[in-house]
Amino acid sequence: MATLSLTVVDEDPAEVDRLSRALHTELDALELDRNELVVEDDAPPLAKSGGDTVTALLIALATSPALVQLGALLRDWVTRDRGRKVVVRDGDRSVELTGGTAAESAEVIREFFHREID
Repeated sequence: MATLSLTVVDEDPAEVDRLSRALHTELDALELDRNELVVEDDAPPLAKSGGDTVTALLIALATSPALVQLGALLRDWVTRDRGRKVVVRDGDRSVELTGGTAAESAEVIREFFHREID
C-alpha cells in the first residue's frame, strides 16, 4: 500500500486550507483506502471560522488503478490555475506539481509514480 502526503503550497494559510479542503473533496471520488485532512498543532486557527487550519492531506491506496486515477486528478487540479502548487511526498521522495501545461504535469507525475505502479 502506498501512503502519500499532499501539501498545497500558497503564502496564505487560509488559501492553503481552502484549496486543501477542495482537493480533499475531489479525492473522495477516488477509491482511496485513506483520505484525511492533516491539521498541525502549531498552525494558527482560521480567523473567520475559528476552526483548525488544514496543512496537508494524507492518502493511502493499494491498487495501481487508484494511483493512475490519483495522478490524473492531481494533473487536472494543478492545471486549472497557473498559481496552484501541490507537493506530493512518498517517504523521502517528493515532487512539486505546478499549474503548468497538462502535458508537463502528466510527465512529472508519470515519472514520480512509476516506481509505485511497477
